[in-house]
Amino acid sequence: MSVRETTILNKSDLKYLLIDSLRIYSDNVVFIDGNNPYRFSINKKTFYVLIKNVHESGGGRSNQDECRIQVSKTDSFNQALSTSTDVIVLGYFADEKVFTAWNPHLMRDRYNQKQTVSLYSRFSIQKKSSIQNIASYKDNNGQVIISFKAEYLGLYLENINRIHLLNEEQLLKLVEESDSFNDEDENGTMELDEGRLTITHTRYKRDPNFRRKVYDAYENKCAMCGIQLELIEAAHIIPHSHEMGTDDITNGISLCALHHTAYDRSLIYFDNEFNILLNEDKIDYLEKIGRDSGIRKFEKLSFDKILLPNNHILRPNVNNIKIANQSRGISI
Repeated sequence: MSVRETTILNKSDLKYLLIDSLRIYSDNVVFIDGNNPYRFSINKKTFYVLIKNVHESGGGRSNQDECRIQVSKTDSFNQALSTSTDVIVLGYFADEKVFTAWNPHLMRDRYNQKQTVSLYSRFSIQKKSSIQNIASYKDNNGQVIISFKAEYLGLYLENINRIHLLNEEQLLKLVEESDSFNDEDENGTMELDEGRLTITHTRYKRDPNFRRKVYDAYENKCAMCGIQLELIEAAHIIPHSHEMGTDDITNGISLCALHHTAYDRSLIYFDNEFNILLNEDKIDYLEKIGRDSGIRKFEKLSFDKILLPNNHILRPNVNNIKIANQSRGISI
């Protein structure tokens, strides 16, 4: 039997994959902590997510379409299982850019009983989901196993209590409704199937007073590169979705559109001494998935340090910087 050559992501790569995927669905995403499993909040609900690379099923099994992940009990995984928080186990197949998920409510007892659990899926189902956004099949035990594109991770988590009860036609309908809802109304909640399924796309609007205060404090310049040209935006240091993400000036910084996006996506950050730094872990991840083009050119676009307001009262709060980096998954 031939061996498939597949892309393997490390723990740091997988963390940023989860963060990026969830933020496609909603702005209301906070990375809390963890090193696989990771703890996230999305739309104010908390989850533990354990994620593994999907690989071939190994020797002794003859079905070449079969693939699997292996879940081993660790102290951190046991700790997550001991809580009342939902613990989600995902496989990721980087070649097709899709997740595979098993029903967490059916699997919890197996995780508690065995040291290592193998969870099986199908390469063909993953391929199918990469074409039509989501796909599923029933295993020999009658469990519905779902594969879906990365941008639907938030939708999956938000409907975790019901989504494994749906057939493929219903899953496709749910994805279609989510896409149309996001296109038509970027902020709000839609309930389907008598309220048992939910679609919530949260997009935060900027407070004009906050924007004005930030612009004035930083003289309408990007604090990372000094550009003006009417390309400036008022960025929150602690994200708006975080419980401590206030509109206070000490939680704001003026950034150009490019550096604002790069900051929110954890590509660039600054420390409590206001040094501007590239997130090498995120760059490594982008390189593995083939999205690192232009990184050296981008690296030359920023100063060494943040361009700060002359008035110390207006400068970023150091504690805000620490919380912000943590919430974006940056390890310092």
